Amino acid sequence: MLSIGIFVHNLAATGVVRNAIAIAQHMQQAGWDVRLLLCYDNGDLAGQAASIKREVLLDASRNKRSRSLAMAYTIPRLRASLQRNPPDILLSAGNHAHLPCLLASRGLRKPQRVYRISNDLTHQADGLRSLPGAIRRRLVARAIIRDGAQVVMVSPGLAQEPVLARALDAGKAQIIRNGVPLDKIAAQKTAPCDHPWFAEDIPVVIAVGRLVEQKNFPTLMRAVAEARRTRDLRLLLLGGGKAGNRAELERLGAQLGLSDSLDFVGRIANPFPYVARAATLVLPSLWEGSANVLLEAMACDTPVVASATAGNAAEVLDNGRYGILVDPMDIQAMARAILQQCDPATRVAPGRRAAEFDIRTTLGSYQRLFSDVLAANQVSPAAH
Repeated sequence: MLSIGIFVHNLAATGVVRNAIAIAQHMQQAGWDVRLLLCYDNGDLAGQAASIKREVLLDASRNKRSRSLAMAYTIPRLRASLQRNPPDILLSAGNHAHLPCLLASRGLRKPQRVYRISNDLTHQADGLRSLPGAIRRRLVARAIIRDGAQVVMVSPGLAQEPVLARALDAGKAQIIRNGVPLDKIAAQKTAPCDHPWFAEDIPVVIAVGRLVEQKNFPTLMRAVAEARRTRDLRLLLLGGGKAGNRAELERLGAQLGLSDSLDFVGRIANPFPYVARAATLVLPSLWEGSANVLLEAMACDTPVVASATAGNAAEVLDNGRYGILVDPMDIQAMARAILQQCDPATRVAPGRRAAEFDIRTTLGSYQRLFSDVLAANQVSPAAH
């Protein structure tokens, strides 16, 4: 039986983890021996991973470490696991996982490493954030390209990075677009949602993501405050983050007069009932790899507003055909787009666009990739 290990930090409700679980479940159904390699096994998506073998590498009592520090402590334990029970494939599921996988597997012939670029490497390289972007790219991207059997980019926009473009041309990298589980979302979006705002007639604007700089929530809040000069609106922010970051956003909300029209729901396992009931979802990110939340909102038939710099948002929205694209720092333009999407007479609907990003296509591409990597290295089920 062929085997794969998939490494992520924990089972928090993030796009990286949702994709890792989906890949794990698909490969398990395809007859592979699958295990999730985790620093910790906590998180809102733990229930969704219940059928998958899990190997927890760190003591749960020390779960309050920062992610960067946890990753550093994980390296020797991950290496010991790979030496003791090496899978055929090791998938580093997101940018935060690349350095631990690289260092833990250094010098090992097995497993074959596949690195999934989930976000812009310029902005995402745990443990190296103080270094200039050019050095960061050199240290991370070049190292994983040399080490990996393959590098996967989740959107064509990531190939604009020169080092990744060269890897693509050399056959060391490929693009596998993110997808969404359409049937699953269709079922989950009908679940009850007890937030009181959805029982009222005031339109609710929603955004989903961690409370970090990348997500650009301060600009969104200013845009909502500007839009409220025209009509009453409310803003829901779904996503976890440090208490200090939330406190800063709450202070800004008070300054903007949003206190009674702003709510922080936190990180939840099933955001789809919220998204489906919202008047519009806004993705104001300064950068992304390929934001699942945009595709998920479209699968919920919720009108969207997206930053033109949010990964492949322009491609997903077909340059404005299926949603509105805005400059992430243009408060006035974002406010106008929000008002347009909250009005049934003027909104740009997503139509059936999400159907073109069915996760079954994505997962089939990963399965072929893993099989091709092993075939190139003459690994077959018969060898096990």
